[in-house]
Amino acid sequence: MRREDRDAVLDLLEHAFAVRELFERFMDFDPVFSYGDLLLALDGGKPVSCVQIFERPIRLRHERVLLGGIGSVATHASARGKGLASELLRRAIARMRERGMALSLLFASRFSFYEAQGFQQMSTRLFKLAPGAELAEPDDGTVLRAFEPSDLERVKALYDAYTEPLSGPTVRDARYWAGQLRMAGTPHEDFRVAERNSELLAYARAASFGGRVRVLEYARASDGANALARLLAALRPAEHRLPVPLVRDAELGEALRGFGLESAPGEDPSPMWLVLDRPTLARIAGASESTPDRALLETLVGGPLVTYWPSDRF
Repeated sequence: MRREDRDAVLDLLEHAFAVRELFERFMDFDPVFSYGDLLLALDGGKPVSCVQIFERPIRLRHERVLLGGIGSVATHASARGKGLASELLRRAIARMRERGMALSLLFASRFSFYEAQGFQQMSTRLFKLAPGAELAEPDDGTVLRAFEPSDLERVKALYDAYTEPLSGPTVRDARYWAGQLRMAGTPHEDFRVAERNSELLAYARAASFGGRVRVLEYARASDGANALARLLAALRPAEHRLPVPLVRDAELGEALRGFGLESAPGEDPSPMWLVLDRPTLARIAGASESTPDRALLETLVGGPLVTYWPSDRF
């Protein structure tokens, strides 16, 4: 893609997904967006198919590795059935390997299309909070309120500490935080914090997708399990269960049960992963380089200690 292709590419994406503003936000606010990361097939000089690479550093077993996200996969109705998106995807995979990316991730509903290129579907675990009455006001001085820009440094500190033992979370710097807050949430999100005596105990972010609210991410301080449980309870919609990404957090689970918050297990079937750098992934997994892709992925990104927040999706 070139800068002058912008409007035509947005027209194509709007044609395919019936939304334009979402893709504009990524072009405008993703701090690592590059026109060259969006690969095009042209017909008469006009884009008719596209695939985009999203570069993201993630934490994997306490190591920083480069993830290549795949998104903005679209083909105009007049050009479908010619293999254009498949060829663009093959070229994107080759570029990601050349750039030293260890893993690729995408979110799909058409699994067979991506399986043909080697991607493996691996569901992520959720829990779903049932609707219910609001909790009584806390009596320990904890205040639940909307996020304010002045909270960001403390939110960043909570995020870093809470996600440090996990595999999957994006490693965020200040530039990424600033852009991500403008990209996530479609575009409006419900971002709340819990504070006591000027200490930020927890935060949680949620947004509506297709009319259904889901939690985008959350984090807490070591003494913030009750505060986080209260935030999640406050985000529940009245008409349906609230999907929440699962983090292995025994204290949070205990706090939710202590407040009588009913939950049920669930999963998100959409993530698909691809091994790009086998030697690096095998070393991190403590496995042989001959280990099959599926086994490598199950070891590294298939368990409950793996969290790729919906707020970082592309």
